[in-house]
Amino acid sequence: MATLLELVAADVITKVDPMLGLREMEMRCIFLLPRALKWLSEVLPNAESDWNIQEEPSEQLDALFYEFCAGKSLQVETRFKCLTNLGEGIWQLKTADLRLFGWFAKKDHFVVCDCDLATRIKISGLYKGYCQQAVRFRDDLDLNEPKFVSGDNPDDVISDCY
Repeated sequence: MATLLELVAADVITKVDPMLGLREMEMRCIFLLPRALKWLSEVLPNAESDWNIQEEPSEQLDALFYEFCAGKSLQVETRFKCLTNLGEGIWQLKTADLRLFGWFAKKDHFVVCDCDLATRIKISGLYKGYCQQAVRFRDDLDLNEPKFVSGDNPDDVISDCY
């Protein structure tokens, strides 16, 4: 069994560098499983917004990573919820066009299993499959117990949300 940082050192997962400013401190962390990292490097660069907005999905992701890791307040009761509990300890971070599925290994430490475009997920009915897949990958990951924070209240898993 290993900690998140030991898994990063072993190249099992990748820690996101949120590109914070010189006087900013990382308050939360995001880690990517290899499949999520692959999607972000291969699919995301060619993705376009389905919402007729100025921000491309890659820009939306950069903003989400920055806001999350910088410890900015996350809204959980708006149209574009940043955080939604999907059951079995699986949560999603989301933007207008993107969905990131994963779990909180500990408070403020989100592990992303899969990423996809919101429209594709909705049209193809992929939410349940992504949730089940995240549970399987989490169970198989050589992570110290408990592997995730239980609870369905955003305050259980993240600091400063409203």
